[in-house]
Amino acid sequence: MKTGILFGTLLILTAVMFFGCSDEMSATAPEAGSDEVLVEPVKRYTSGDVIFDAFQDSRGDLWFCTSNEGVFKYDGESFTQYTTENGLCSNDISQVVEDAQGQLWFATDKGICGFDESFSVLIPLPQQEINTKWLRDCYPVVNPNGVSSLFVDSTGVFWIGSNGAGAYRYDGESFESYLTEQCALMPDSLHHNVVSDIIQDHEGNIWFTSFSHGGVSRYDGSTFTHYDTTDGLGDDMIASAYVQRDGRIWFGTQDGGMSYVDGEGFQTVYRPEGECHNNMATLFEDSKGRLWMASYARSGVCWYENGEFTSLEIKNSDKLVDIKCIGEDRNGNIWFGGRYGILWRYDGSELKDFTQKG
Repeated sequence: MKTGILFGTLLILTAVMFFGCSDEMSATAPEAGSDEVLVEPVKRYTSGDVIFDAFQDSRGDLWFCTSNEGVFKYDGESFTQYTTENGLCSNDISQVVEDAQGQLWFATDKGICGFDESFSVLIPLPQQEINTKWLRDCYPVVNPNGVSSLFVDSTGVFWIGSNGAGAYRYDGESFESYLTEQCALMPDSLHHNVVSDIIQDHEGNIWFTSFSHGGVSRYDGSTFTHYDTTDGLGDDMIASAYVQRDGRIWFGTQDGGMSYVDGEGFQTVYRPEGECHNNMATLFEDSKGRLWMASYARSGVCWYENGEFTSLEIKNSDKLVDIKCIGEDRNGNIWFGGRYGILWRYDGSELKDFTQKG
């Protein structure tokens, strides 16, 4: 098992998130009798300030989920921010989904949050008391009680990916636990399965991805089938999953290109030399049928169409680094969000910076 690789990856992420806090400036009160004017604190975004998701709801509004600032709604003209001050359950939001009734549900570090701009309801996960020295020293960002991915099926059942305790099925009354040990054994001799994404294919199968060297799992309504690199996956650390309109199912890997389902196995597509990178962690299909992909921890955005990669190479495209999400608004503009709070819009000809300034 590749515990050493995960150890190194998580250690880097931990260092980035927890030692970057010194990048925030603070104001100092002037001395008595001084003419100095008190300056309000200016926030400088760090690597821990992330835009995780860009989701267009049934009304055409685009929602952006952040790690520290709640959610932002873009109606095509302006942004509206919602935080705990507006009734949101948490300001740490990793994903948003919409149910058949048009209710929005947010994946948060405290559980599932139902929010309609005027009230919220929190559904916490079954609480896990896991506290080992390895977690404290090397992976303190793990939170088995937090939600890392979320999907609501047509019957209203929630499928929940946790940040370290596998997956759950929630029918509105009770939780069922799955995939707790479908990952590598960590140095503390325990499993900490981070379920990074959940999707449903056109046949009704539910797919779960693991970012803890657990590969991919498919649930057909009665049984789970598990897949790893021996089945053709480019990597067993899977960051994202995506179903195109034509039904093709894709998986973005940590460092092994992107893989698609081919029968009972997978085919993996690697980028040619000089095009993007094989860390294809973020996937999105736009209204023109282009499959966009981007890397976090590396630079480069491109799309895949008709079996070929095309890099987005225009002014400011070098600023698209550490991209965590890609989305499209009602006007066909493509949005890119990522670490350091960056947010850019591509209108087909130019990139415009919408990063919130401190």
